[in-house]
Amino acid sequence: MAPPGRRYSIAQLALLVPWVALVIGAWGEITDNSFLWHVRAGSVQLELGQVLTVDPFSFTRGGEAWITQSWLVELLYAGAERVTGLDFVPFSILIVGALTFFGIGLIAYRYAGNATGAAFCLILGVLTLISFFVPRPVIYSYLLMILVMLAWDRPATRWTLPFLFWIWAGVHASFFVGLGYVGLMLLMRREWRALPTVALSGAMTLLTAHGLGAMSFLLDFTESREALQYLTEWRRPGIDDVLFIPYLGSLVFAVVGFVRRKVPLRYLWVFIPFAGLGFTSIRAVPQAWLGLLPMVALSLSGLTIGTRAGLRRPLAIVFCLFLLIMPFLVAKEAILSQELFPVAAAEMLADGRTFHDDRVGGYLIWAEGPDRKVYIDDRAELYGNRLGEFYQVRTGQIDWQPIFERDQIEQALLANEESLISELRDSGWQTVYSDASFTVLHP
Repeated sequence: MAPPGRRYSIAQLALLVPWVALVIGAWGEITDNSFLWHVRAGSVQLELGQVLTVDPFSFTRGGEAWITQSWLVELLYAGAERVTGLDFVPFSILIVGALTFFGIGLIAYRYAGNATGAAFCLILGVLTLISFFVPRPVIYSYLLMILVMLAWDRPATRWTLPFLFWIWAGVHASFFVGLGYVGLMLLMRREWRALPTVALSGAMTLLTAHGLGAMSFLLDFTESREALQYLTEWRRPGIDDVLFIPYLGSLVFAVVGFVRRKVPLRYLWVFIPFAGLGFTSIRAVPQAWLGLLPMVALSLSGLTIGTRAGLRRPLAIVFCLFLLIMPFLVAKEAILSQELFPVAAAEMLADGRTFHDDRVGGYLIWAEGPDRKVYIDDRAELYGNRLGEFYQVRTGQIDWQPIFERDQIEQALLANEESLISELRDSGWQTVYSDASFTVLHP
């Protein structure tokens, strides 16, 4: 038998699970329509030399007040697209994801005190977060949340918090979740000396390119809560949702930790708000889980499963090196999903106003915006009740004809499963193009 120091345990090797999951997911087809309009928003801002304050992309809301909350990431996307096309997408997911899970591992190890507990936290993290690692700005908020948590845990590094929150406020509107975390930790530990740093962090979110506009964006988003119900990611999760099960499992671990006194009761200051946050919407689950991470890790302290069996050091090193070079073995050209996006059908559109869904809208903004104006996309804070109206039209709850007349619709690009296609045909509309996924119709 080799000495224990000459082996890597299964628990230690399990720390590499996030890397494998990220590599597998990063080179899949691009399916996120929100990412596409973010790219085009970045290129428009580069051309203008300023951030957007009105909508330049739609004919239904064109010229209305709208700000690009994620302007920092959008500029990054636009610059990367100019150099590599969309080939930057897999590598950005891989790098941001790897840094995020590395930070999760650091926090988990700090609180659990052993590799086994850290490995369990990482596996729970992969199951909870991996489906959210699509190339939209929100993935940067996960990394920033981790950086904020790491900075807060060490008083010597808290001076970085105002800078982190300034960046976060230009990346994604979820910066208020991070502010909530440090505020709750401040109350829990009663470290009043850190109050000026926390206050300065909040103030820095008002000093980005949009200034107070960052707060108006949050208010607009809050007022659009009714419209958000029509977007899948904003609906409340159900107990039977596969993506919600690992989150519920993490809650169970934390509760058991409280009962067994592994997690001090003072952590209820943080546990209760963040546990509740995860039940508000599917989109909130990742940030909620990250806020619960210290409590989950504390509950797993002392766990020793998988610490004896393992691989000898040379074999483990070869195994790890193979995993590290995996991205170069599976790398391929980034492509858009032609099942979800009308890559061919859009080329058959004539000039004029087009009726389509929010996914097609995101694609058209990227492919032809801002020259071609769209009917709708997934910017709920901009469209508000329009999202509900669109849902009612496409499902036949209200008559499509008055809506088409009001908005001067001249053609329609619809997914083949839309029931509206048959209604349009019954009214005399003609199919001018059709493929396996999409149909284009003219009056």
